[in-house]
Amino acid sequence: MEVLGTPHRRRALEIFALLACLAAGFVIADKILFVQKHALSMPKPDCMLSTVPCQFDNASVTLSDDFAKPLLPSNLDVELVGDKPDHLMLELEGVEMNMGVYKLKLSQNNAGSYSGELMLPICMDAKMTWRGTISSPDESISLPVDVRMAR
Repeated sequence: MEVLGTPHRRRALEIFALLACLAAGFVIADKILFVQKHALSMPKPDCMLSTVPCQFDNASVTLSDDFAKPLLPSNLDVELVGDKPDHLMLELEGVEMNMGVYKLKLSQNNAGSYSGELMLPICMDAKMTWRGTISSPDESISLPVDVRMAR
């Protein structure tokens, strides 16, 4: 005497159990495996880079455009007072969307200021904020900045 009934019912129950396990696996994987490891932990800076210079205690930072456009270069200029390292690094992360870390080396020019071409990747959203810092290699200089990107 079969406990589950006919072989067709048993087969249907096995398929249902398999599908239930797969569905549970997808839900668990989404909640555990694909959770962002760290939220953007940087505080919101006072400076949104634009054509108006952002003033810091030891620096002034200017972007050639009020809004960065995806895949189009914008010039970023940094004027430092005091110690002048060989170069500066800009590191940005998306606020509204995780798009990885954008890094840009700012080279020192003859006038003693630093510059580089900021070219952000394209995004699905029409507008996006990138948040990060401009820092020296030894991290003695750290300037928190935001860049607003719009198509």
